[in-house]
Amino acid sequence: MRHYMTLSPKLPSAFRWCATAVLMGLSFPSLADEMLHWRDAWVRSLPPGTAVTAAYGSLMNHGSDTVTIVNVTSTTGTEAQMHDVIADGDQRKMARLNSVDIAPGESLVFEPGGRHIMLLGITDAPKEGGDLALCAVSARGTEACTRAPVTRQAPGETEPHGHHH
Repeated sequence: MRHYMTLSPKLPSAFRWCATAVLMGLSFPSLADEMLHWRDAWVRSLPPGTAVTAAYGSLMNHGSDTVTIVNVTSTTGTEAQMHDVIADGDQRKMARLNSVDIAPGESLVFEPGGRHIMLLGITDAPKEGGDLALCAVSARGTEACTRAPVTRQAPGETEPHGHHH
């Protein structure tokens, strides 16, 4: 006697479709191919009353496809934006980035003096020694999130001698 697996028509159609895909061995490319993770993320601490700070770190693409990052979010401030610093003659200026591609096996590096994440509209400054969430959102809608410590300088760096705050 043969037994056939069937899915009840009473189940929501999205669930039936997903279950059928799993049973047939299909994968979901937006999840399977976008293998992103953060490394060494941190947020610069700021004095009370300051409404803007920056976040840094590396976002690594371990997937087999290029991933396009279209947004960043944070648990502090009203908005997070990706920026780059561009040379303009003798001057350097910030330019907002609407999207950034990360090739397979490559990293998107956010660092002081270069690409970085601006955290804007901060009304309650995160305390040094605390941490906050940073998320990168891809064009496919997947999120890569991390907890980033709040500190005056990159974790592991030491201040030059004679430079005190």
